[in-house]
Amino acid sequence: MEKKRGELVQQLRKMIAEPGRFPDSKLPSERELAQSLGVSRNLLREAVITLEALGYLEVRERQGTFITAPAADDFVASLRFASLWPEEMLCQLMEMRLVIEVPIAGLAALRRSDEEVKAMRRCIADLEQASLRPDGGASEGAQWDSRLHMLIVNAARNPLLSRLYEGLAATMERYISMSRVILLAIDGWPAKIVAEHEALVEAIARQDPQGAEEAQRHHLGSALKALKALTKKN
Repeated sequence: MEKKRGELVQQLRKMIAEPGRFPDSKLPSERELAQSLGVSRNLLREAVITLEALGYLEVRERQGTFITAPAADDFVASLRFASLWPEEMLCQLMEMRLVIEVPIAGLAALRRSDEEVKAMRRCIADLEQASLRPDGGASEGAQWDSRLHMLIVNAARNPLLSRLYEGLAATMERYISMSRVILLAIDGWPAKIVAEHEALVEAIARQDPQGAEEAQRHHLGSALKALKALTKKN
């Protein structure tokens, strides 16, 4: 499945780069495009989510899917796309997050404000709503996921850590979105992720640094383990 999705993403990317291929920069309906490409609608949906996460497409509610592809000479965009497909990059990112975010969670538990806890809980509510969507909220969910983790970093009250995390945020959001697309293949994964985030935020809320670190380690560690298992299967 991963190989097929990767091939379809590459095919779509070439198609949207062709001048005049899609009038008004709008893609055909999902059904029409899937039929013309000879692929399932589920596979097409995953490819569109991937390209949306990369900034090549924009899905507008009740309007359709539109091309927002960067210029061909956008070197940063090219690098961003090229870095996506080596699957080990997803695992490497998760390993990096384990190193950085576990101790940050402990600091956040000690230093957070009540308002920050409220913001974290609102984030989880939005993440849960996104997870109820038919596609599991891969793209929208990734945004709330990233925002929640950024709130936790800021609650640690260390400007250097915040700047470091902000510098990685754009790339991380795309990888988080990609990870969600892959992990959504696991039954019950959206609910599991919401529960893990709730456990993390509640540990921070009760100012339990050890509990927060353990919750963060479990959350990121379980995602890393699942990604490695799925990568081996493919």
